[in-house]
Amino acid sequence: MNTYEAELRQKWDHIGYRRGGALQLAIPHALEWYVRYVTKDQKSIVIVSDLPVDSITSSRSIETACNQRRDGKYAISFTLVNRAQEDVFISMSSNIIEYSKEETTQKDALAKVLRRYAQWLKLLDHKRSSLLSLNAQKGLIAELSFLKEMIEKGMPASEALSGWVGPEGSDQDFFYSEGWYEIKATGTSSVSVTITSIEQLDCEVPGELVIYRIDKCARQQVGALTLYNLVHDVISRLTDNPGLVEELVLKLASVDYFDTQEYDNIHFVITDKTHYEVNEIFPRMVRDGMPKEIVNAEYQIDLPSIDSWAK
Repeated sequence: MNTYEAELRQKWDHIGYRRGGALQLAIPHALEWYVRYVTKDQKSIVIVSDLPVDSITSSRSIETACNQRRDGKYAISFTLVNRAQEDVFISMSSNIIEYSKEETTQKDALAKVLRRYAQWLKLLDHKRSSLLSLNAQKGLIAELSFLKEMIEKGMPASEALSGWVGPEGSDQDFFYSEGWYEIKATGTSSVSVTITSIEQLDCEVPGELVIYRIDKCARQQVGALTLYNLVHDVISRLTDNPGLVEELVLKLASVDYFDTQEYDNIHFVITDKTHYEVNEIFPRMVRDGMPKEIVNAEYQIDLPSIDSWAK
């Protein structure tokens, strides 16, 4: 159990009455954090902020609200309405605090709170649904393969995982101190790759476009792998730090991957990987100089024509 989970449980256990009482968490943070009971069976965590939030999604498990107090500050509450999810709710609360604690302004801290809450919401409210499409599975295999390779090259697992920012809405898939990486998966015979937004290859710092050639294959093929197996391979590299496993699960939930052995029945093979240096003369669309009326664009790059940028 991590420190914040322990403090959360301790504070809830020491609230002497169930209505109207709240205790503040003794944690360093840009925001004030409190625990309370809405009813004797409904735990709630409350953030006190000088700033409001426009909207917070409620769910089957958690009821949310943002109300202005008499002192002009705002109380942003997350109340557990499904007691069966209590342990997950406490883990969620702890993880959100941990995820947002490094921010020094309330605005930035709130943005991180809402981003991580949205990830947890998918886990809390997930119902068994169809698998990711084959193309989505290929894309995730490419990104997880890249993550695995960075760890194998000696990058600390925590640094490698925190740099996987695509699931959190970043324009590029990976961002590290030495630069960014946009990961794409395409078939062995494909002669082009699709760039799905202007910003994917438009960045002020140097970066790379990394193309994985991935195809569906028979179970018996040499080098065959499954998304399920790859996910668990990456998890095995993080087990020394349970917090990293939790972070990986949340990132996977953000891209709609939920662990099921059905993913172990579909096999793929990676036949090639190529890095392309994205510099000032690399053929790409950039925002600078583009008419403001164009808010987004998708385009394809001819792969044989960019061989001179291959590393």
